[in-house]
Amino acid sequence: HSCEAPGVAKATETEARSRLQERKWGEAKNLPTYPGPNKMRDCYCTVNLDQEEVFRTKVVEKSLCPFYGEDFYCEIPRSFRHLSFYIFDRDVFRRDSIIGKVAIQKEDLQKYHNRDTWFQLQHVDADSEVQGKVHLELRLSEVITDSGVVCHKLATRILECQGLPIVNGQCDPYATVTLAGPCRSEAKKTKVKKKTNNPQFDEVFYFEVGVSVAQTQSIPTPRGLWQKEAPCLLPSRVDLWNASNLKFGDEFLGELRVPLKVLRQSSPHEAWYFLQPRDNGSKSLKPGDLGSLRLNVVYTEDHVFSSDYYSPLRDLLLKSADVEPVSASAAHILGEVCREKQEAAIPAGAALPALRPGGAFISAIASAEVRRTQDPNTIFRGNSLTSKCIDETMKLAGMQYLHVTLKPTIEEICQSHKSCEIDPVRLKDGESLESNMENLRQFVDRVFSVITKSGVSCPTVMCDIFFSLREAAAKRFQDDLDVRYTAVSSFIFLRFFAPAILSPNLFQLTPHHTDPQTSRTLTLVSKTIQTLGSLSKSKSVSHWL
Repeated sequence: HSCEAPGVAKATETEARSRLQERKWGEAKNLPTYPGPNKMRDCYCTVNLDQEEVFRTKVVEKSLCPFYGEDFYCEIPRSFRHLSFYIFDRDVFRRDSIIGKVAIQKEDLQKYHNRDTWFQLQHVDADSEVQGKVHLELRLSEVITDSGVVCHKLATRILECQGLPIVNGQCDPYATVTLAGPCRSEAKKTKVKKKTNNPQFDEVFYFEVGVSVAQTQSIPTPRGLWQKEAPCLLPSRVDLWNASNLKFGDEFLGELRVPLKVLRQSSPHEAWYFLQPRDNGSKSLKPGDLGSLRLNVVYTEDHVFSSDYYSPLRDLLLKSADVEPVSASAAHILGEVCREKQEAAIPAGAALPALRPGGAFISAIASAEVRRTQDPNTIFRGNSLTSKCIDETMKLAGMQYLHVTLKPTIEEICQSHKSCEIDPVRLKDGESLESNMENLRQFVDRVFSVITKSGVSCPTVMCDIFFSLREAAAKRFQDDLDVRYTAVSSFIFLRFFAPAILSPNLFQLTPHHTDPQTSRTLTLVSKTIQTLGSLSKSKSVSHWL
């Protein structure tokens, strides 16, 4: 989005990139009881940029004080006005109902930066959740009928809209234009524009609005208004809707009403109007005790200049691979200066692997870390600059590889709903421990098989790094024949595949959190894959329950 930060010379030469990190997503408390015999609710929470959902938590069942404890991180791709958090009550038979929301204006985010804050939940009225604006042109002209009577015709032109909300992952907007009053009601509709929240309509609708006042003095109104209908006509109204395939009908996006006094004969009126809540929307609701939500929000904006500004620094970083010792290199010093290794790893991971020397630098700092490691069992176990850089490289270069490898199998597990519970204490009535163990074994076999057969799809930069890890570990610990493999598996299994299996929604392998049973299955599969990847043997079944 456009850059307005002090110190930036030209907006055309910069790009503002926003990051949202919702940390320690804590809990909600004192939610209103469900109007039923059990009083409890099954609640989840969503994160929204304006009205576009970008994240959804797991469902916490049978609680009025649900604890989530989830982290969420995302790059923000566009401008927004509000960061909103909605708490929903899940209903398996009907549409999930909204309990309440917390909406923080963008300019207020710094007030709550990186500190736990309890927010009071506010009422949500679906008819008041509006955003966006509409570009209109209206023209009032005289028309002489065959009988010689002078009437007026109102032309309403819907040009375009901007910033409409994205509802349930889509926006297929259309507009209706209405000229209504006690004496009449007439509505006309535009075509639906698919998959856009900035639709271009450019459609004109005509309304006959009565006999010209110029022929009578019965109503003292300016020339260009009309006689019989003027006292009873409401302003021209435009409503925006999202065409939905759901059984609940199309979603209301907002409305606007243009006062007729702005019109003058033969002179068009053109303007942008912000969408407003529906007039019959509930505005009299008093804030009730809906409970509260604890959040810790970290919001940052990086104002990035064009790439030529960074050429000297980039060249210096790329030469780091040839510096001996590597601890004297610019990239290594940058990592030491930054208290949080992630702050150095994110830009280094983004810039270096794009070029072949980037992998050489990571290999160099990895070799240096291996030389400092005394125990082969602790190799790459810490959050060092090496591990953070490799994590970022896998995240950037390996996401497509991750999807190609895991997504079909993850979808199969989610759709099968087979129980894999092998803890005797957790078995449900009618479940067989032997049958569940066989289900788990089959899923683990499939996941392990697709991983071990995916070598040809692994990105080159990842292969280069893993090769250097293996060689450095084998040279440092010559008496340990397994370390050359565990040095690689500690990344590819423990830090790449296993987290994606455990939380597939965070890696876009599934759209939302999985149900509790599937989540338990994925947890068992992930832990088993970690055990296999670390080349260790489980002493008992309870070791990885």
